[in-house]
Amino acid sequence: MILRNFKKLFILISVILIALILFSCGDNALKFKNDGNTGNLIDGENGRYYIYCKGYLQAAAISPYIYAKGDQGEKLYEVDGIDPSKWLSEDINNGIAFLFREQSEEEPEFETFETERIHIVMSEEVSVAVGLIDDMKDVYTIVNDYIYNPETDYPGFVTDRFDFCFESEKYSGIYYVLQYLVDERNNAYLYNRWTGRCVSCGVKLFGGSGVGADID
Repeated sequence: MILRNFKKLFILISVILIALILFSCGDNALKFKNDGNTGNLIDGENGRYYIYCKGYLQAAAISPYIYAKGDQGEKLYEVDGIDPSKWLSEDINNGIAFLFREQSEEEPEFETFETERIHIVMSEEVSVAVGLIDDMKDVYTIVNDYIYNPETDYPGFVTDRFDFCFESEKYSGIYYVLQYLVDERNNAYLYNRWTGRCVSCGVKLFGGSGVGADID
């Protein structure tokens, strides 16, 4: 009886060890170290330092495979079409996904982003694309409104809320994201939730009697 139990225990331990070895061999992700309280990540193997960007910058699409893991549970993915030595992203299907840029890379600014189209996204539990603005007249209006319109108070009551994902060839694969808000009087606003800047917007979505031009 003792010998039989010993054999069972030996088999169980062997199975566990084999599973651990297989799991270890299958995990090819780089190991990153979190740089204290900065949120930045160190790739010691390749001598790279990744700086996390504010949430108004997001990846358009990512690889399904984990590229690197941080020592505090971070999981980083390649951004589609971008060298991972320059940019990496958290999982864009899991809440707000932060982008990380290698320290030698320039962080995009809205004023020089050179937007060519704007994806309209409804973000609740999941993000759903609901439209596209690619008429350059409307794109210029929206971009210039955010840059040049004076700041205004955040609307007291928001009836509709969308994400505007600004896309450009200059920063292919990266979105600059602002919120598009509509209040109870059908006035439209652009809002950066990370900087707090809120301005009126002269473009009205999906028709209606609000201010500005209509986009059907």
